[in-house]
Amino acid sequence: MKILYYFLFLSYVLNAQNYHYVENKNTAKEVQFYLDESARTSAGVYDGEVLLRTLWSNVEKDKGTHSIEWDGLDDEGLTVSAGNYTVKVLSNNVNYEWEGAKIGNTSKNLTGVNRYHGLSGFFKFIVHDEKIYWSNGYNEQRTAAYTSALSNPQVTTPVLDKGAIVKYIATGENKVFWSGHDVQANKSFVFVTNQNNNEEYSYDSAKSYEVTYSRTYESSLDLVEGTDSYITGLAYYNGYLFVARQLQNSIHVLNLSDGGALVQAIESVNAPRELTTDDKGNLWLISDESTVSKYVIQENGQLEKTNLSLSSLDEPLTLGFNKADNIIGVCDGGAYQQIRFFNADNGAEDTPFGELGGYANGPKVSNNKFYFSDSKSKDFNADIYTPQYNHASLAFENDGSFWVLDTGNNRMMNYDRNRNFQNKIQYTPDWLMLSVDKNNSSRLFVDFLEYEIDYSQEDVAKSWTLKNNWGFPINDMHNNSFGRIREPVTLANGKTYFLLTEGNNFVIAELAENGIRITEKVLDGFNWVWLEDGSLVYVNPAGLNSDVIWEKYEINGFDNNDDPIFLGGTLLAKRTNVQFNEPLFRIGAWLSVAILDDYKLLTFDARPEENGMGAGYHLGLLNTNDNSWIFKTSKATGKNYNGEYPLDGRFDTGNEAHNAGSKAMVFGNNIIWGYYGEFWKGGFQTNQYAHYWENGLLLNVFGTNWKKNPNGLSVNRSGGSVFTPFEGMAGNAIAPYTIFNPINSNIAYLYHPDESWHGGIHRWKISNLNSIQETEVSIILN
Repeated sequence: MKILYYFLFLSYVLNAQNYHYVENKNTAKEVQFYLDESARTSAGVYDGEVLLRTLWSNVEKDKGTHSIEWDGLDDEGLTVSAGNYTVKVLSNNVNYEWEGAKIGNTSKNLTGVNRYHGLSGFFKFIVHDEKIYWSNGYNEQRTAAYTSALSNPQVTTPVLDKGAIVKYIATGENKVFWSGHDVQANKSFVFVTNQNNNEEYSYDSAKSYEVTYSRTYESSLDLVEGTDSYITGLAYYNGYLFVARQLQNSIHVLNLSDGGALVQAIESVNAPRELTTDDKGNLWLISDESTVSKYVIQENGQLEKTNLSLSSLDEPLTLGFNKADNIIGVCDGGAYQQIRFFNADNGAEDTPFGELGGYANGPKVSNNKFYFSDSKSKDFNADIYTPQYNHASLAFENDGSFWVLDTGNNRMMNYDRNRNFQNKIQYTPDWLMLSVDKNNSSRLFVDFLEYEIDYSQEDVAKSWTLKNNWGFPINDMHNNSFGRIREPVTLANGKTYFLLTEGNNFVIAELAENGIRITEKVLDGFNWVWLEDGSLVYVNPAGLNSDVIWEKYEINGFDNNDDPIFLGGTLLAKRTNVQFNEPLFRIGAWLSVAILDDYKLLTFDARPEENGMGAGYHLGLLNTNDNSWIFKTSKATGKNYNGEYPLDGRFDTGNEAHNAGSKAMVFGNNIIWGYYGEFWKGGFQTNQYAHYWENGLLLNVFGTNWKKNPNGLSVNRSGGSVFTPFEGMAGNAIAPYTIFNPINSNIAYLYHPDESWHGGIHRWKISNLNSIQETEVSIILN
């Protein structure tokens, strides 16, 4: 069901932005205006195009004649000199509709507990009977263990509640065995659930263990303490559970028939990692860097190494057994990026599956191309946030069909026995960077993933295609999560460029046909924005009593390498001796720059009150001809404010928010700024947006916040139902982007990422833009 966010108000004035509304009736000037239909309204007094006073913001008024009174004061409470002024009334019935976080997510459910989502991506899965069991490593405030039915794979169910880091899985005896890790206490263990009801099952040897800041597991087995205690593989066979710990060079064997007791610790295997068993009593394991060996499981659980090892592997990442064909499958990263198949009796290799080399061949995504690993650092100890590369998962169904994790694209891909693509499960994990090509709105980027959007499709779920993955050649130097594909723009030569982080600077890079091409053009620092015309704008952060300059570097063609050439910087605008109340970019914020009507420069202060700044206005429009303010609006609520999220356009600097606003964006005559409010209300968040017209008057506020959570009943951090996804909510949506519908200018869209609430790219449909009307009435102040 599509949820409409109109935020219509009762017919009374919201005085919060109306800072000095009619203080003296004897000196007030009154004029009238007429509305053709009921509408939301805002009004202000202007001297030419300069906004002197916001009279009211976002008030619903009925059709008919209405009076306006002005007491002759400006927004600072100062008396305005006598003269002729204009009152502008902005009316609208714009609609705001959350269309869901469907881009990059194949879930059947729009929201709720059964939707695929998570802070980290898929880590491991195993298929048993008619179910998939899967994990996603670290999943802040939520469980990291899930199950899905093969008959309905786009719906998932959480297993238990908020708990440990979960990665590895094994099944047997109608039980599911999950690896757990408590990173705060440096302890690892195995917990057990029943397959029929997903509830914990305790063997006789089980212990009760309370994970730091989380739940207590009553079923924990093989509890081991130590910084190197991470579990790196699980496998089950005939009453025995095998638990590998690579950094301890050990495999613990638990006898489940004896209540889960530890019967032996095998230390003869160097760096054991992934494990699997076949149906003939053999254990297969990856050890060292590239060895896959076969061991016979003795009756007492002891392992006897055979002479069979799988040869020619480059970077074996995971194993799976196909009992229908007696095949061991290996996801081999490195130079292969393929699934390789070996006869489980003699090791003979069958034809591998997947494009040889994978994304080393280029960025184009296909169903038979895998991204298992790349050249980025493989830090196994970074166990809090599971890396989105350098691991894989492979599981076979009884009929020989199989599922494989296309790791770099976070897709669980399903193939039949003949390797024909059948289905996929996909969601977007903790990828915060979102951008849209400034000159081609069909190209939407989330970090290094590129989606193609078809705007002729009304159903968002059918509108997107994962087109390219540009991340494979990127090394650690360029792998900053806040600056991957940033500011993309297709220029006059038909090529697309963007800003890529390189240490503490941006470097210009091209999205070339065969992959990212990094130029030698390095920009000093990160305070740059690329405009649609190809110009670059640099802004220095504001500080109290400092100067802020905007420099513009215009494009001047391309060199022999097709790299853009820029003219020297020219002064675009300047503010001197900056005061506390000016809406200017500050350190710690996302830089917002846009130019309206060739001379109106958009400014936005996204930070809370700190370092003597932020207590005034947060949105501004600057006249670049004389560096004067055309308007300043979105005034701060004040640090002591602890009320509801303000719907009158104020910028919430209270409610204990630490990181407050995201970006200010322009499309046509419209301005929208976002507010994600990290730690809002003492540890929570918002996903709110304020929509302004270019004259500085508010059209509406839309979105949602933690307090509107229908699942939580009360605001607390205990996990569980409080963190169930609900309509419109997103976490850390720091990089929103707005565009017009390219085939219907009465509609615009706002895209934004989501840290973990919905596991996809959100889209808000902003429609009925033609309803925006501006009425002007003259007023004389004597």
